[in-house]
Amino acid sequence: MILMHFREMRRCPEHHHAIILLEEVSGHRTLAVAADRDESARLWRELGRRSEGTHPIYDFVDKLLETFGVATARVVLEYVPGEGLGGSVVLRGAEGELTIPCYPSDALALAKRARVPIFVAGDVFSHVQPFSSLTSEEDQLGGGVAEWLERIDPADFSAGPPNDRLTEE
Repeated sequence: MILMHFREMRRCPEHHHAIILLEEVSGHRTLAVAADRDESARLWRELGRRSEGTHPIYDFVDKLLETFGVATARVVLEYVPGEGLGGSVVLRGAEGELTIPCYPSDALALAKRARVPIFVAGDVFSHVQPFSSLTSEEDQLGGGVAEWLERIDPADFSAGPPNDRLTEE
C-alpha cells in the first residue's frame, strides 16, 4: 500500500468530471482520479466546509459510527477488475476492523473529515489509463456532425425564406 495525500480537486470543463489529484507522501507519484458530477458533489461540499459547518450525509455517518462504537481508521483506493478504481473505508472497533466499499470520492471525503491516512494499492499504477476525450461510441455519433460542419455555408443562415437563395443564383 502506498500512502498518499490529497493535493487538489478541479473541474474538467471538457469532460464534465471532477479531477481529484493525490500525491505520494514519500515519493514522486501522482494519481489523478476522474469522478462524475454526482459522485464528486459530496467531496466538493466537504472540501469547502468550514470546521463549524455541517454536511447532512457525513454528519449522519459520523453519528452512526459513534453510536456503534467504531471509528474511521483509514481509506483505501484499489483497482477492481472490470470496474476501475474502487474505494473503501476501514473502520476500527472493539471487535477489530471492518472494510466498507464506497465511491473513491466518498472515501476521500471521509478521510479528510476524520483526518485519517489515504492508501492506494500498488497495482493501481499498473492499471492507469490515459483520460481520452472521446470514446469510440462518441466518435461514431459525432462523426456526422463534423462532416455536416464542413458542408455548411454562411448563406444557409439567410434571413429570408429557404428558397430565396435559389432565385438569386
